[in-house]
Amino acid sequence: MTFAYLTFDEGYGGKPEFLRELDRRGQRYVAEVPRSFTGWLQAPQVTERPYRKGGRGRGRATPRLVAGSLKAQSVEHHLNWGPALRDQAWRRWHVKDTQKGPLVWETKRVELVAKDEQGLPGATLQLLVARNVCNRQELKFFLSSAPAETSTGELLLVAFSRWRVERCFEDQKTELGFDHFEGRSYLALMRHQAITAVTHLFLSEVQHALRGKKPRADGLSGPHRRGGLGSRLPTGRTRGPRDPRRGRRRHRLHPTPQRRRPPQPHPQKARTTRRPKPQSPRANTLPVGSELAL
Repeated sequence: MTFAYLTFDEGYGGKPEFLRELDRRGQRYVAEVPRSFTGWLQAPQVTERPYRKGGRGRGRATPRLVAGSLKAQSVEHHLNWGPALRDQAWRRWHVKDTQKGPLVWETKRVELVAKDEQGLPGATLQLLVARNVCNRQELKFFLSSAPAETSTGELLLVAFSRWRVERCFEDQKTELGFDHFEGRSYLALMRHQAITAVTHLFLSEVQHALRGKKPRADGLSGPHRRGGLGSRLPTGRTRGPRDPRRGRRRHRLHPTPQRRRPPQPHPQKARTTRRPKPQSPRANTLPVGSELAL
């Protein structure tokens, strides 16, 4: 079974053998990798010819890199010193709107040849460097096995969609009792996780089904998509029984007649003119509707 994309944090992305296994299965991914992840921007040459220093001794294991080849460098080193990334201009993207304001990141993209456990060049991947506009010290590095013609917006959308999975685990732990497990076996833990995941899915489907119906005053939907009793909110003044002695209304809480105050004129609000705010150039908006494995 394969998905359109898999995405995970640097705990999994920092293991080249795990990435190679995904490539063998034909599974695309966008993996966050640590800054120490090494590779080449240009693949070095590999030779099968054995090498003996001075023509004596046991030859080096083959295949191996050609003598004088550049060593694999970290992705952070390529960003700071590699001309392909250092001289490339940052491209700004508007990821989403949050309660604290818009989330905007800048990106650079280049191809990276990953180094395997034998020190040889492996698969050619797409390296995506993202930097927070509000905090320039916050950097993220992503590797993807997607084709070279894949748009940067699609890769960035997958990379920043991992928060949905983390939010699901948070809701299951705090609201659905996932952290109440007291078993001793791994199989029982997986079964407990499956039960809480199905419960979370059921509640999400019910919430989505009821969200489109018009609510009543008490928050519940009425028959035929209309509000039932109390569909119109009270204005705050209720009519009480009349006092037959004085012909005035009595308050429900206070039986004594209440004096009516003369209506006061509403103060006229001063008209204020607002200056138009200068419009800043809008950042690129990420596409919506990509199929993700969430």
